[in-house]
Amino acid sequence: DTHMPSLWCSVIKQLKSINKNSEIYQLIQDRFLREAAILEQLGGGSNQIPILHAYFESNGEFYLVQEYIEGKTLSEKLRSQGRLGSDVVKDILVKILPVLEYVHNRGIVHRDIKPENIIIRDADNLPVLIDFGAVKETMQTIVSESGNTPKSSIVIGTPGFMSSEQLSGRPVFNSDLYALGMTAIYLLTCKMPQELDSDPRTG
Repeated sequence: DTHMPSLWCSVIKQLKSINKNSEIYQLIQDRFLREAAILEQLGGGSNQIPILHAYFESNGEFYLVQEYIEGKTLSEKLRSQGRLGSDVVKDILVKILPVLEYVHNRGIVHRDIKPENIIIRDADNLPVLIDFGAVKETMQTIVSESGNTPKSSIVIGTPGFMSSEQLSGRPVFNSDLYALGMTAIYLLTCKMPQELDSDPRTG
C-alpha cells in the first residue's frame, strides 16, 4: 500500500461471477457483501485469520483485499522438507484447533481445510487459516432461470479432504474436523487421501 507509511503488502483476490444476468448479479453481489462482512468479523477477532482490508466491485467483478501472510503453506513445507514428525503435526493441530473453534462458534463452516489453506507464518510460527469456502460458494452459486438457488448443487471443497456429508452438499462443523484430520494424516505420511486404504465396512 503506497499510501501507508509502512508500505504493507496485501493479497488482492479477483472473484469472477459466472452469470451476467442483472437479477442474478444482484443476488451474488448481496451475498458477496455478506460474506465480506463475515471475513471482516473473523479476521478482526483472530490473529490466525487474515485481516480483510477492503472489498469492492469494479466493472462487474468482485475483489477482496486481504492481509498478506508471509510464510509457507503446509504443502510447501512438505515439498521442501518431506513428511513431518508426529510432534510437529501435534503442535500444528494444537495451534489451529482454537481457530476452528472460534470460527465454528460464529456459525461458520470453513469447508476447504487442506494443506494449501494453512500457512505457517514466519513471524511467530503460528498456523494461519486462509481461503474460506463461503466466499467461493458466493461466486460459484448455480442459479436457475427462476432465480432460485438450489443448495444441493453447491459443493465446495477438495476431493479427498471432504467428508461424505460435505460431498453431498451438507457440510457441518465436524466436516472441518474431518478435513483437518485428513490434513494431519497427509502431513505424517506424504500420501494424498486417495492413496490411503479405506475400511470396506465403513468407507
